[in-house]
Amino acid sequence: METNAATLAVRSARTDCPEAFDLVVCGGGLAGVCAALAASRLKLTTALIQDRPVLGGNSSSEIRVPLAGAANGNPWARESGIIEELLLTERYNNFTSRRESMINDVWDLVLYDACRREASLSLFLNTSIRGVNKAGGRVVSVRASQLASEREWEIRGDLFVDATGDGTVAYLAGAAWRMGREAKGEFAEAWAPEVADQGIMGSTLLFAVRDMGSPVPFHPPPWAESYAADSPILKTRFHQRLPGYWWIEVGFPFHTIHDNEQIRDELLRHVLGVWDHLKNKEDHGFSHYALDWIGKIPGKRESRRIVGDYILTGNDLMQGRLFADGVVHGGWYFDLHTPGGILAKGEFPEPTYGDASLMDLRQVPVYSIPLRCLYAKDIDNLFLAGRNISVTHTALGSVRLMATCAAMGQAVGTCAWLCKHHHILPREVFPEKIELLKQQLLKDDHYVPAAKNEDPADLARTARVTASSSSPLQFPEPTAPRRLHVPLGILFPVSSDRVESVAFMLEAEQPARITVHLRRSRRTCDFADETDVACASEEAPAGGKAWVSFRLTAKTSPHSLYWLAVDANPQVILYGSEKSAPTAAVPLYKPFNKWHYLKPFLTWERLQAVHQQWHPSLKIEPVQHPYEPENILSGVTRPDEWTHLWISHPALPLPQSATLEFNRTVAFNAVYLTFDTNLGLFANLHLPNWRAPEETVRDYRLLCESNGIWQELGLYRDNYLRRRIHRFKRMNAEKIRIEILSTWGAPSARLYEIRVYEE
Repeated sequence: METNAATLAVRSARTDCPEAFDLVVCGGGLAGVCAALAASRLKLTTALIQDRPVLGGNSSSEIRVPLAGAANGNPWARESGIIEELLLTERYNNFTSRRESMINDVWDLVLYDACRREASLSLFLNTSIRGVNKAGGRVVSVRASQLASEREWEIRGDLFVDATGDGTVAYLAGAAWRMGREAKGEFAEAWAPEVADQGIMGSTLLFAVRDMGSPVPFHPPPWAESYAADSPILKTRFHQRLPGYWWIEVGFPFHTIHDNEQIRDELLRHVLGVWDHLKNKEDHGFSHYALDWIGKIPGKRESRRIVGDYILTGNDLMQGRLFADGVVHGGWYFDLHTPGGILAKGEFPEPTYGDASLMDLRQVPVYSIPLRCLYAKDIDNLFLAGRNISVTHTALGSVRLMATCAAMGQAVGTCAWLCKHHHILPREVFPEKIELLKQQLLKDDHYVPAAKNEDPADLARTARVTASSSSPLQFPEPTAPRRLHVPLGILFPVSSDRVESVAFMLEAEQPARITVHLRRSRRTCDFADETDVACASEEAPAGGKAWVSFRLTAKTSPHSLYWLAVDANPQVILYGSEKSAPTAAVPLYKPFNKWHYLKPFLTWERLQAVHQQWHPSLKIEPVQHPYEPENILSGVTRPDEWTHLWISHPALPLPQSATLEFNRTVAFNAVYLTFDTNLGLFANLHLPNWRAPEETVRDYRLLCESNGIWQELGLYRDNYLRRRIHRFKRMNAEKIRIEILSTWGAPSARLYEIRVYEE
């Protein structure tokens, strides 16, 4: 049968979208994916529009930026909820590292599969938004082109999310927006320029190489940039490790949106020029390596920022401000790249590269992002998620991290459900409905700073909890030495009303006096208060390592956090461990004038690079017991101002169990469990391949007791997730028990929370 030109013309102009959606999410990066998943799982009909064939944005295999967020700057701060589920699923199914340029198609597939599993979620891939239709102050539809299918779509919705990165939907709808750096006088931000300008952060092309086993040549094209052997530009940029390099960055003076194609071409010139330098200009150890992949899409850092009801500033972040409508957390430092990137010859790509002491001021504690930053102030039904939210340029240096953006997505997707359920608009959620939003986010394992489970429907809140055993606070054996060139410390939980003494294993080249300070902390990310609760000095003996006890005799507040500071003395070696620290314990150091989290991360050389985990080992008298079973019902599911975690005694073999005992018979059909996946590990560096973190519960079973008879509800094998939800036929019980049979390597059972519902 012959198809004529008229029929083809009709097909190419089709605009028939079969339904009006409850929510239309524009942009399929991690912010958009998490928004769409959150909404569709709460039964909103949801459209997800992405202009690429894969989901994930900068984290996808097309661009390959590793996932990072608050945990890269603060202890025990990794994002939970949907992004944690996706990340753990990818790690369980993937063989490669998540380092720069090493993201592969498995991540793309995990994101695609998660979306395909949701019956109420419709995917529009390869679909580019070209226009917006409005009625009054609301968006009613977006117009989009799907390239390969030659379709033109009009996609209608009640609520919209702009997660495009560039703020495309908001811009086309006429929303107020900003682009560029604000002047210091506008918000009094320390890192703002004196005069406003367009010197924003640029875009990067990553590349990857492959070891061929023997020397291979590289012949650059004539249009590649030339970097001499003694190039002053590359001397300010570390390039001794395997590519790619985030600092191959181009932005200003180009326009990051309108000049995107020119930026890509310019970046490609520099990628090839840098590789030519590595291969042919100096011996960097890459003679056996060949180019394997070069990104073709620039990974953007900054463009438009849409104005909401509140503009988050750098000062908010520096203060670790927790807003009443805070629904997302962040914690990366002020990572503000040099305008111009690699075109700024002679300048460091990021200020702390040139002066590591700047980290004293650019480091931020965990802070919250208010809901008022996550919708457009002048478009009634338009949410924002990702790097285009309502922040200043300075604040964007921290909030732009992809895991933070993913958490924004879950927050707005959940808020859309609340708006639909209560027939309200985003602006009407705060203050009247903000607590309802927070409770739903917590129920879905999303972290809301300073909030705890107060869900009246959670039957577990009426129970008493017991466990077969619990662990005392124990530090690993001290086997790894570290010289006290700078002050070192450790933050730890205290369960009792006193600390009599602490002991460290020390070694000195000659007899040396060491002073230890005990100080109070409000949160695991807070080591700013240097007021001594107690102080003690002792001699570190020469001639071999030995335990040295420091008598403090300090009164303490039970269920609180404290930290110890050990003064510097280069003659002394302090012993610790490369094994994981106990939950809520935080290793500290003071390289300049401010205490920092001693991250297991390759930091700048002047910050005294730490290539592996290292934690001081200590003994505390009396022994502390911060991992008791009542933590399961604390309402918080991560170390924050306390441990909030039950851990069984490591000397007792598994299985170990925790039991909820009700004062009456309860009817239920759902049990929610939150396990420990070690939120202190970095998503982009330290999560293992093909398995879950060793602390994670692997095999377990659920049981309930009614009239003295125990019944098994289910046996579950090879768990790798933090959040598990189990639903059953309606049951009656006086007790519910989880019996943990095995973990992925840790000797103890670990559990943050049990929730019980009749849904």
